[in-house]
Amino acid sequence: MRVQPAPAALAIFLSLAGHASAAELIQEMQGAWSMDGTECSDTFEKSGDSLRFKDRGDSINSGIIVSGDKITGSNGTCTAGRIQREKDRINVAMSCADTIMFSSVSVSFRITGPDSFVRYDPMFSDVLDSYHRCEP
Repeated sequence: MRVQPAPAALAIFLSLAGHASAAELIQEMQGAWSMDGTECSDTFEKSGDSLRFKDRGDSINSGIIVSGDKITGSNGTCTAGRIQREKDRINVAMSCADTIMFSSVSVSFRITGPDSFVRYDPMFSDVLDSYHRCEP
């Protein structure tokens, strides 16, 4: 006699089996990115086989580095938590920290090409920041 799994147990198994890490869900965003209108060389410098910020204390720095589930800006680092994907859109709930405080924020990205994306706020659709990938 064969026992059929309970529907709830099957649903839990399928959700766990299909569970991807944050880094996998934002795989195409891995690397260093500079805001459009800013040269990569103004924001980053080569460090071995990768890029790092030239001056992390520069408050007008307009780049980010995505490494695994970490999204690092010039003044702080965020860890991607809950991620929702819808076609070319990625919504990320992040826990962020700088030198004096912690916060939780949600950010939305729209992938516009293999080396470009737009960061936007769904509540204010006219506020957009475009980024391009910087090669090491």
